[in-house]
This record gives sequence, structure tokens and C-alpha cells, in this order.
Amino acid sequence: MMALVATLSIAAVSCGKDYAKDVEGTYKGTIDMAVSGATMGSFDATVVVKADGDDAVKLTLPAFGEGHMAMPELTVDGVSVDKDGSNYTLKKGEFSVTVGTVAYAGSLNGTVKDSKLNFTCDVTPGSMPMAINLTFTGK
Repeated sequence: MMALVATLSIAAVSCGKDYAKDVEGTYKGTIDMAVSGATMGSFDATVVVKADGDDAVKLTLPAFGEGHMAMPELTVDGVSVDKDGSNYTLKKGEFSVTVGTVAYAGSLNGTVKDSKLNFTCDVTPGSMPMAINLTFTGK
């Protein structure tokens, strides 16, 4: 009886979802930047998504922008991945990333559909009073 329970427990653990591997890859597209609804520019970008567990990924946004609106490379860990049919949803309710001496706080929501990544990410650098709204549209 104990052997049966142990076997069923191992089988249940090994049958978990592994959606992170399904969305892992390099995605090309455009990042649109806005602050308080005002457009701050569009930038060609390549976003890298790597598995960070069975149902989570690490998403790396490249550095982009210029002058006072320059954004450094940001890596957001622990972005959850879920599947609905052939579509995947990515979500990170709150994150905090420090680059140099500046802390960036934000949230991220997106999808991978037909091998294209699309997401929105609100990021507040340091003590900036409002978020920078980033929208990535895959090509």
C-alpha cells in the first residue's frame, strides 16, 4: 500500500505543467513608451524570455530610449506563465529591479499567441511620481 502511495505521489509531481519552455525564446518587436498618456517614442527591440521554473519565465527588456527617457536593460524574474488553448498568458503583479543605484518598480501582463509576444509593463524608476508605460508589440 505504501509503495502504491509513493508511486502515485511521484507520478503526480512529474506530470506538472511546463509552459515556460513553450514560450522561451527571442522575440523581435517594437516598444512604445508613454508617460501620463504622452508618447515618448517607439523603439525596435528584442526581448529575451527564458524559463525560470516550470510555470515561470525571466523576461529581459533591452536598454532603449535616450536622454532623460533612457531605460537600462531590465530583467524581470518570476513572470508566471499559464496556457489557455494555444495561447499563453504572462503575468507579474509586482516586481522590483535595481540597476546601478536606481530601483525600478512595476508590473507586467502579456501574451504569447501565434509565436508573437505582446505585453504591457508599467515601470516607475526611483522616486519618479508616475509610471512609464511600455507596450511591446511582437512582429
